Amino acid sequence: MISLLAAFITTGIDSLLAYGALAGAVLAFAARLEPRTPKWLSTYTTTALLCVSAWYFSALHHDREADIAQLRADYKALTRITAAHKVISQQANDSLLDRLRQVGALEEKVRDYEFELQRGRIATCPSDPAYLERMHALQFREAL
Repeated sequence: MISLLAAFITTGIDSLLAYGALAGAVLAFAARLEPRTPKWLSTYTTTALLCVSAWYFSALHHDREADIAQLRADYKALTRITAAHKVISQQANDSLLDRLRQVGALEEKVRDYEFELQRGRIATCPSDPAYLERMHALQFREAL
């Protein structure tokens, strides 16, 4: 927060100096119209203020270029993060679909077994081959 405020103040001061020096250069050049003002003084003052103005305008341009470079770097980083999130979400969706298929298959096996129990073809106590076959067909996997 403090660095943001300092950057804002610095940029404001740089802008103020750039435009102020430009305005001062115009005034110093206009001072040549006054006959009492020495032309050499007006020339030196105008040149010095134009140099200051050019310096601060170039500093502002450099700061903007640095900001643009930083924004581009941030954009690239966010693009990489977005791509990684897409891959992770696709893997999670695939895993979830696989789990749903497993649960559906398990529910179908349970329904078939309950149906067979109701019809009386299999019994729970002594185990018969159909019961053992169905129990061996059930597969339980660990949760992720």
